[in-house]
Amino acid sequence: MKERKHTPTQILKLITRIGIGALFIVSAIFKLLSLDQFELYIYSFNLMSLTLCGVVARVVIACELLVGALLIIKVKYRPVWWLTLLMLIGFSLLLLYVIFFRHDDNCHCMGEIVKLHPVASLIKNIVIIALMMFVRKEDDYQFRGKTLALAGVCIAAIALPFALFPIDDVYTLFSKNELDFNETSYNALMADSTMQEVNLDNGNYLVGIVSTGCPYCKTSCLKVSEIVAHNQLDTSRIVYFVWGDTTALPGYQKETKTESFNYVFISGMQAIRVANGHFPTYLYIQNGDVVKTADLRHLTEKSIIEHLD
Repeated sequence: MKERKHTPTQILKLITRIGIGALFIVSAIFKLLSLDQFELYIYSFNLMSLTLCGVVARVVIACELLVGALLIIKVKYRPVWWLTLLMLIGFSLLLLYVIFFRHDDNCHCMGEIVKLHPVASLIKNIVIIALMMFVRKEDDYQFRGKTLALAGVCIAAIALPFALFPIDDVYTLFSKNELDFNETSYNALMADSTMQEVNLDNGNYLVGIVSTGCPYCKTSCLKVSEIVAHNQLDTSRIVYFVWGDTTALPGYQKETKTESFNYVFISGMQAIRVANGHFPTYLYIQNGDVVKTADLRHLTEKSIIEHLD
């Protein structure tokens, strides 16, 4: 029996379909690797709470993983093709809004790893839509275990973003905040002559102990700034004790949108002693006393609003 030969057009369609599927999977993985920034980007549109933005971000990633994998293995091809097309159109309409009404340098379509300008991302989507038309008329692969493969892909696509990367509010329900700080070192820091102008004795404050060279600190600062802006909280109630490269601070503030917040430089040794070497560390201050601590994951929108509003 002669082996069936594929025509050049069929081979080109195969490469195109697998390429599109792989691109969706890579895009989803890149978003997962910079999930905090992707959540905060959605949050910056001021349409929903940070928790709901976390859900939306993971749904987008799950959909990209799902359509990417199913395009490659050609299961439920027709509905998957339409879902992919609708996703591309939806993303493109959002990009048009971003291009005309915002000034974003990165649309987060490929996360933080590959920064794409919204115009470049829109062009990418148009090219993919054209390629989708090229592979429109395809039939499902017929193979043993097809139903099992479909179930496995669906479970993996949902579990990866939701189970392995839980939303902060969900994470805090099952993870006790065991972050500790050194009260003695904190009191010594506040008694230092360099801290004379820092008065935390009256009212509620949120104090962050961060480093200019710490990526998690940077993410936490951006998180706080977006929460403060979204809920119109008093920026004077946010104070950062920062250590590291002093020349990097202006760029750090610009990137985290914290130019209007109060920054006080402290030495690295002071920061390490107060935070017990854990960065970022956030202190919830009430009339001069530390009533609560938090790290990046336990720094939730609800806790900040309740403390500062």
